[in-house]
Amino acid sequence: MQIKQLVSQAAEAEANLDFPKAFDLYEEALKLAPDSLEIATRLAALAFRLNMWPMAEKLYSHLITHGIHNMSVITSFAASLREQSRYEEAIDVLKTVINQRPDESSLWEGLGTVMMAQGDGGNALTFFNEALRLTPSNLHARFNRGCALLDQGEVNASLEDLGACANAFDDPDNRASAQIAYAQGLLIAGRLDEGWRAYEGRERFGTAKQVHYALWSQRWREGQPLANRNLLVSAEQGLGDEVLFASILPDMIRDIGPEGILYLAVEPRLVPLFQRSFPQAQVVGHRTQIIDGLLQRSFPALENAVTDGWALLGDFLPVYRKTVEDFPAENRFLTPDPERVAHWRRELAAISEKPKVGLLWKSLKQSAQRDRYFPAFEDMFGLLTLENVTFINLQYGNSSAEAILAEQNGLTMRTLPGIDLKDDLDDLAALCTALDLVVSPSNATSNISAACGVPTWFLSQANGWLQLGTDHYPWYPSVQMFAPPALGNWKPAIDDIAAALKERFAL
Repeated sequence: MQIKQLVSQAAEAEANLDFPKAFDLYEEALKLAPDSLEIATRLAALAFRLNMWPMAEKLYSHLITHGIHNMSVITSFAASLREQSRYEEAIDVLKTVINQRPDESSLWEGLGTVMMAQGDGGNALTFFNEALRLTPSNLHARFNRGCALLDQGEVNASLEDLGACANAFDDPDNRASAQIAYAQGLLIAGRLDEGWRAYEGRERFGTAKQVHYALWSQRWREGQPLANRNLLVSAEQGLGDEVLFASILPDMIRDIGPEGILYLAVEPRLVPLFQRSFPQAQVVGHRTQIIDGLLQRSFPALENAVTDGWALLGDFLPVYRKTVEDFPAENRFLTPDPERVAHWRRELAAISEKPKVGLLWKSLKQSAQRDRYFPAFEDMFGLLTLENVTFINLQYGNSSAEAILAEQNGLTMRTLPGIDLKDDLDDLAALCTALDLVVSPSNATSNISAACGVPTWFLSQANGWLQLGTDHYPWYPSVQMFAPPALGNWKPAIDDIAAALKERFAL
């Protein structure tokens, strides 16, 4: 196949959001024309868009080495280093070029994003302000400044920036990110009605992350009746969000009534737990695939079901959670298997008579921006030194390295046999319920724990959007918040948890 034809087909696939196909075609074209800087530039940009950071770094380095020194290439190269948490290298790249081009706004913006990734909001704001002084129309700098202001608790100033950016970006990915950030800012300000409506940006229309639903009926919209309807509702976003938003299901089931049917589609691992918890609903698993480059969600178990409409679970937030007062004071809405709860209580009792505290510390989805919301395992040593508590490892994924590190430091954390912490979520709910308490950042496991009514202590930033402008966590009455003074500085929050554990269990 000719190089020009490959490039043309790749560009067409990219325009159709079939990024994997476009990547393969560009890569094939580059193998045939390894000296083509144009193809390398396209491939680098696509690798960056797909979060393939080592590949993007390699390609941008290749372009710079071969004399491509435009600001887009340089800042993208620095950003690919930043996303691999190689902050000092990213700073060196940007500062070197700033010394030659101090009037280049995008370089100062790039430095600000590295500072944000490191949790240094003060310096980040300094650099974003300089970027905007040089180029007041720099939308990326204004958006990032809005995010930094939000992290710093400057909510009103943040909303001014984020509101200006929410519909200003031409690129769908940037536009969706700005809309979501603006919605979260509104929710932090306690403006729930506006925030939920702006939160429609979570659907990421026109991007590769938009989920396309293979459905045969019209979408339900706010204001349409629910009583006696046969409605298909799909959970959405990540596993933690599927659990979090499920707190509105009792309201929905009540309003649909016994003459209607709620077909509830959830992540397949949640089906047994949700079916037990919501027996009035018909719970099935959804299936998500990439077909022709598009992210498509289908519902195989409901192919023959007759429905009056469909909706996403988050569509009902502005219906049932208009104000903080709409959140129930008692909100235990997941029901674990009682036999498995009894089983785990016996297993835990056999270990010791000490209080049993479940522990998590990381997410399996990693990036420079995301990692700052999670403590390092070494930060947890301040808890593991408590001798009169038995800590139970609830960390899903491979945590063998952390277990070895704990042992090397004379610390003990029990990993229980006979449970798959990642995939057997029904048994995980039972184990959490058998524990005395769970300590964790906000993730899927801690949401399940809290939804089961287990005392759950969140390690989380202060004034996060899910707090909805309050000093607590309205979604779950069983949750207590422990916030670091600044993202990345987890020791004070963990020291507070250690002190609270001593007080709670009279250690």
